[in-house]
Amino acid sequence: MKNDEIRRTLRFLQWTALTFILVLGTLLAYDMVRSRAPLKQAQDELAALKQRDLADAELAKTVRDLDYLYRATYFQTADKQRRGVLLLGIAFFVLCGLFGAEMCWFAPKLKVPRGAASAPEKERRQLLVFASCGIVVLAVALVVLRIVLVPAETKKPAQIAEAQTGSTGQPAATKPDVPAETIDLLAALEVETTQWPQFRGSTLPNSNALPASWDFRQKWSTSIELPGNNSPVIWDDLVFLSGGDGKNHAVFCCDANTGELKWKTAAPAAANTPEVTEDTGYAAPTMCADSKRVYAVFATGQVLCLAHDGTLLWHKQLPDPVIMYGYASSPLLMGDKLIVQYDLDETQTIYALNVFTGETVWNNERESAQSWSSPKGVIADGKGMIFTAGNLCAELFDLETGEQLWYQDCMGGEVAASASVRDGKIYFSNSGAFTGALNVNDGEILFQNDESPAPDVASAVLFCDQYLLFGSGGTIIAIDAADGHELYEEDLDNGFYASPVAVGGRIVAVDLDGVLYSFEPEEDEIEIKGKFEIGKKVVCVPAFHKGNIILRTAENELICLEAKP
Repeated sequence: MKNDEIRRTLRFLQWTALTFILVLGTLLAYDMVRSRAPLKQAQDELAALKQRDLADAELAKTVRDLDYLYRATYFQTADKQRRGVLLLGIAFFVLCGLFGAEMCWFAPKLKVPRGAASAPEKERRQLLVFASCGIVVLAVALVVLRIVLVPAETKKPAQIAEAQTGSTGQPAATKPDVPAETIDLLAALEVETTQWPQFRGSTLPNSNALPASWDFRQKWSTSIELPGNNSPVIWDDLVFLSGGDGKNHAVFCCDANTGELKWKTAAPAAANTPEVTEDTGYAAPTMCADSKRVYAVFATGQVLCLAHDGTLLWHKQLPDPVIMYGYASSPLLMGDKLIVQYDLDETQTIYALNVFTGETVWNNERESAQSWSSPKGVIADGKGMIFTAGNLCAELFDLETGEQLWYQDCMGGEVAASASVRDGKIYFSNSGAFTGALNVNDGEILFQNDESPAPDVASAVLFCDQYLLFGSGGTIIAIDAADGHELYEEDLDNGFYASPVAVGGRIVAVDLDGVLYSFEPEEDEIEIKGKFEIGKKVVCVPAFHKGNIILRTAENELICLEAKP
């Protein structure tokens, strides 16, 4: 009697799990079909609107709002479907476990009767056949749903051979001798200002020179064989950038004067290849460089350190970066520490890695939320600190110990922008999150602007007494750096994905059409001092070298622009 009750319970649970799978699978398929057409229609309509005259302020605002709404809806729909597939998989394995439990608990007798099987025996055989067929059908359905609902990996024809350096083609070394040297933080940051060593330039204000004029000619161009959305970085006469697809990941070095590819070094094979969206890719984080080494982070969780000749000095594997869209936070170089903001779906950790060995100096796993923002170095009273912004909060950490100095619960949405720092204030702006300034000492909100539309991709830039927001719809909004009130708004022909930078007393920015601007903000307007049409889409931050500008295009071409004589 007891066994009969257990068997009935198992069968009840089996039917419950099967019903759940069928209902959820039907709902997922329906949602996929229902959402695909409206999203495609909205995308087409938005593209058509962007072709119209965006000088009309009302139209530009409509385009900006629709663009943000479309992006939010698209990614929320994709996230919901991914979670549905995960639930479907869990239910499927539960069902398999229940069938397995019944078969183990009520194993059929080995002795087969000569005569016709009894009715209960026939029923058991039919149930086993039905269960086996059902498991096969559900497995196939799960695989199909997984393929349909989850974006496929970006496929590129370029392939990378084994790691090579210079013209020798010899494999790179992997175990460095740790030098007995130290790095003075303030001295290192000061040297950086004459280079272009990391995301958006240098931690301290950059002192690179602008081109002699804004009328350019192409000095050289080089095709990079692996795709990447990271920006080029420069040290002396060497340009570094990374690339990757679903199989290969590598670091490239080109001559800044000629564009010649000097070497490429492939990353060791990754243990796992995560899923990423096409507009993020496998090599979104911008590299870092110092006088002897370069550092790269990939969407596989791999961190590489190489010498300037391409020799692989050390390699570190961080936990698998499971995060929507793909990992995109750029590392930050602060003296002898490489800072990696590793905000994933389930865990959010800040790593400080020793630049000589790759060993973890400290890590801080905290209560935060996923993000794609890059950390920002802060110097106050000669002390180094790290500012981070996530989808939940803003935080400040001690550079030497990793101790959290303060926490400000002020963020929201999907945070991807990076901060600016000046005079004891940290400025930040990201759509759906926060626009304002925080006190470096205690994290107090000094001002907050909830009225002006914030950028959703490009990081805002601080210039004199203005904080300028560059939107993906083509709008530039200036707010007062003292109290946050809006000063003025300008509308251009196209939007900005590449973050603007302040260089040589101007703001330099490139829009999605590949129009390179030189701006000078005035009291009530932003004046265009120079405008040059590259003719190619650009989503990466320009780099500066001896009066020239080096850019990476969306077609994966590295180009150098020099002023015409």
